[in-house]
Amino acid sequence: MSSLASLMEPIRRLDLERFAALRASSPPVAVELDRDEMLLVRLRRRRRGNPDLEAHAARPMPDHAAEGSILRPGLGAAEEAARRARELFESTGTRPGRVSLVLPDNLARVSLMSLPERPPTRRHLDEMVRFKLRKSVPFRMEEATISYQVLPSHDKETHLLVALMLRSVVEQYEQVLEAAGARPGRVDLSTLSLFNLCRRDIAKAAAGDRDVALLNCARGYFSLLIVRGQRLLFYRSKSLAPGDELREAVEPVLNREVAASVSYYQEKLGGQAVTTTFVRDVTAPPGTRNGSLEALGLGTVVPVDPAASLALVGGLRLDPEAGQRIAPAVGAAIGRGE
Repeated sequence: MSSLASLMEPIRRLDLERFAALRASSPPVAVELDRDEMLLVRLRRRRRGNPDLEAHAARPMPDHAAEGSILRPGLGAAEEAARRARELFESTGTRPGRVSLVLPDNLARVSLMSLPERPPTRRHLDEMVRFKLRKSVPFRMEEATISYQVLPSHDKETHLLVALMLRSVVEQYEQVLEAAGARPGRVDLSTLSLFNLCRRDIAKAAAGDRDVALLNCARGYFSLLIVRGQRLLFYRSKSLAPGDELREAVEPVLNREVAASVSYYQEKLGGQAVTTTFVRDVTAPPGTRNGSLEALGLGTVVPVDPAASLALVGGLRLDPEAGQRIAPAVGAAIGRGE
């Protein structure tokens, strides 16, 4: 089984220049397994310039797939999911091999954690993270897989971004790809992969310690993170309740939760104003929610556009709706080399 050890790489320091000389650690093929569909993206990296988008395709998940949670996967029948994964590889001419696996945010518990000071050793830090998580996790810590990243800080406190998943849930998704002949070499979450795709634009917009947000409206949940300069300030992921997933029902829930998040950011975190929000939305046509989101205090809304980070080859086309759908997988496939 692969670990979540690389999960936080896209968010590390939020300092893009330090990635320039590093070799990309992510496979150029990424598969996202969401509740409703599975997506495959294959890139070909260049020494210079944007990578080529060689192939992308989607297949629906089995009809009986359910909404996943931190306690259970949403795969439905694993055999059927594996068959459709094999179809993805075959239809795109992609040889199964080492791939990145992108999972929904709501399969994980992602949180920002602060410690009064930096523990003296990595082992002590590991123990402290596990101790602080123990009371808030609905299963034994021995059953968990954990990844965390120490974030930049302007004070004596140690700030961390922590992701925790139930190991058995991750393994079931990995087994689907393994049954299709692939080897999951890296596990990512949708919004952190999306951040990886947008990190240059986010860093540019956040220059001068401005506050910039990233909103990922996926099927069954949405996640919001806010960056101040080079510091991750806020993260929240909210699952939609059954019945709230229809397009007409998403709008009021999204507006209510975004308003509550903005209020917390302003009142508890000293936020003045979000200047720009990058949005990926697969629950409505691209751009249709821009006005309402801006009215909620998210500044200027900019749709995420993966085409700007890619070179299209072989007559491939990437319309805005398809771009929104494959954006997290593109971010995972780009890795740190872009």
